[in-house]
Amino acid sequence: MAPDASGGRLIDPPVTPEPGRGSIEALVDNNRLLRTAFDTRIGDLRLWELVAATRREVLTVAAEYTGSYRDVHRPDDVAEWIARPIIMGGHQPELFHAGVWLKNSALDAYARHVGGTALNLVVDSDRCTRPAVAVPVGTPESARAEDVAFDADAPEMPWEERPVFDADCFASFGRRASELLAPFEPQPILRKWWPLAVERSAACHRLGLALAQARHALEERFGLQTLELPVSELVRLPTVMVFMGWLLAHTRQLHEAYNAALAEYRQAHRVRGRGRPVPDLAVRHDASGEWLEVPWWLWSRDDPRRRRVFANTATPGTLALSDMETLRVELPIAPDTSPSKWVDALSRMEEHALRLRPRAVVTTLVSRLLVADVFVHGIGGAAYDQLTDAIVRRLTGCDPPRHAVVSGTLRLDVDRTFPGFAAADPAGQLAQIRRTLRDLEFHPERHLVPVDGQSATVRELISEKRRWIDTVPTAALARRRCHAIRAANEQLSSAAEPLRRELLARVVPLEAAIHARNVLQSRVYPWCFFPEKTLKSFLLLEKG
Repeated sequence: MAPDASGGRLIDPPVTPEPGRGSIEALVDNNRLLRTAFDTRIGDLRLWELVAATRREVLTVAAEYTGSYRDVHRPDDVAEWIARPIIMGGHQPELFHAGVWLKNSALDAYARHVGGTALNLVVDSDRCTRPAVAVPVGTPESARAEDVAFDADAPEMPWEERPVFDADCFASFGRRASELLAPFEPQPILRKWWPLAVERSAACHRLGLALAQARHALEERFGLQTLELPVSELVRLPTVMVFMGWLLAHTRQLHEAYNAALAEYRQAHRVRGRGRPVPDLAVRHDASGEWLEVPWWLWSRDDPRRRRVFANTATPGTLALSDMETLRVELPIAPDTSPSKWVDALSRMEEHALRLRPRAVVTTLVSRLLVADVFVHGIGGAAYDQLTDAIVRRLTGCDPPRHAVVSGTLRLDVDRTFPGFAAADPAGQLAQIRRTLRDLEFHPERHLVPVDGQSATVRELISEKRRWIDTVPTAALARRRCHAIRAANEQLSSAAEPLRRELLARVVPLEAAIHARNVLQSRVYPWCFFPEKTLKSFLLLEKG
């Protein structure tokens, strides 16, 4: 679970070794030992040989990409650089919350601790579904979340393809969101950081990359020395194409391993829904025969809707891929064809503006097997990567490298601008009122004090109820006793009606205050809603 308290961090293993919690050095050493057993043949190479070549390509291209918008130090001794540990993570290029950003700081801190390189994947293969973020507005008693757009609405498409559609909306977002946020946070870093995002959008012409590059440039100012690489660039690397070609060449084994891993996960976690944590890979049939779904997405530049991918291996030496709608391509990919043909075929898809992009499981499979000495997950990714572990074992017969887990919680400091907010407890007050209302229903006499101040009729009803309560509930009297006590309660409730109305009048305002409090205490507001000093305190792990 993510930490509940604001400022809380979950870092496993810790950056600085702690008794009983392991260390990043031990995790790196363990994973390198596991990797030596990777003897599976991938085309002309053993898997461990492909790892070395992939690491070289990834580091080289990541340094070139990162160097296009911020300073990068590239060691002179490339062989020594590749041999150092690589600590890797990744996330979508969105305005994520501070707990996600903590992973980037952990990458840097882990890498420094083991003398390695930190690398963050920009998952631009994911969809941009809503170019807006929720901003809290109102008062502490009536706060609500209001969506504020940073670009015009458009059909869903991968971040890789999405440009900025409304430059004016994008340029003004920092000012508009900061003004709405001001009552609760008057000094968000958003206001002075957003112009950098606008600058990067003009340079890279992609919404997601503009956000990612602007955030990464700020990390440099904070002292974090990490490299970044979009997934769209990762999958164009020849070594990664070799691995993806190998997976596709073994479509049936991959399909079966994926679904078997899902079945194991559901059984182990007692999950009943067939769509959880993700749906099974499907099977389709048509005139061409059997089509097995594989864990990739497919789209074209002209129609950038992500579609599921199905593979047909009916023709020897050929793999047909289709979205079962309008796209179909035949590739010379099979277990007995040359890896160079796999690379050529996947490269030609790119040249013809067809995008074949891995889903999350394949992305982490590539990252953990071919590149990272340690991959850093958030809590959700760590849970789902149990699937990746099971798939690796089924496809290679080897134990997969272990991953680290990092998450954190940062909430708006509303008490700073509205003293007393933190101490207020509307939920507790409402719970007490509901207990009192229930007590008024069954024990109204407790609230009619002093009894001597009540009317003679009320005093007589209280006395009569007490007599019936003290009466032993024999079989003959039990029914009469119950009805008499209930009747007394109903009549006594009339005397307690003013108190009941007073309590009920407080319910709606307290419910509104609870809702407002939930809005203001959410942990999912973007990291840029917080002051720079707060963010530095939260992120700089090497300072404790």
